[in-house]
Amino acid sequence: MTKMQRWSIFGLAITALPLLGVVLFFTLTGPQDLSKFPPSETSPYLLPWPDGGCCLCIQGVRGIVSHRGASQFAYDFYMPIASDICAARAGKVVKVVQHHDGNGRKWPNNAIVIDHGDGTRAYYAHIKRAGASVSVGDIVEQRQVIAASGNVGNSMMPHLHFHITDGGRTVPISFQDVKKDRGVPRMFKMYTSGGSTAITDR
Repeated sequence: MTKMQRWSIFGLAITALPLLGVVLFFTLTGPQDLSKFPPSETSPYLLPWPDGGCCLCIQGVRGIVSHRGASQFAYDFYMPIASDICAARAGKVVKVVQHHDGNGRKWPNNAIVIDHGDGTRAYYAHIKRAGASVSVGDIVEQRQVIAASGNVGNSMMPHLHFHITDGGRTVPISFQDVKKDRGVPRMFKMYTSGGSTAITDR
């Protein structure tokens, strides 16, 4: 093989790497089976920030950094510190942790947990130290402000981690106000909340 041929093969490999990265990204991340997600039109969930606000999904279902295995059906939304976090669905506050500060690998998280009364619970994590606007036992309405966002715990940047469990593993959900992507937020896309037609639990 001549030097020119070796350089041609090297150049081809370098050119193909970004394409390979894109293929692997779409193959190894994101929802594997959209039929597992309920239709967004009948979803009881709204995006967890104020109506009309816009946030970037920095990690979605089956993400790159985490959101694997039992935690695969989770979402991370970029939020500047102290942004309002809203209840995605009405329910009862059953846990509030807000005394931690700082962030790093395996650092303890601050979080709020809301029980929806049907066997599911919502987890809102990485909230700001002393950033909770609710207490255990409070009944919250959908879209009510419940906390200020932060960068606390196992976190690399200011964001809100959000997921729903049925008592153990995370469960697939869609958002009624996500009008594209079948209601399932995707990594590196922007989403605007809009709850005027929300389906409530009341």
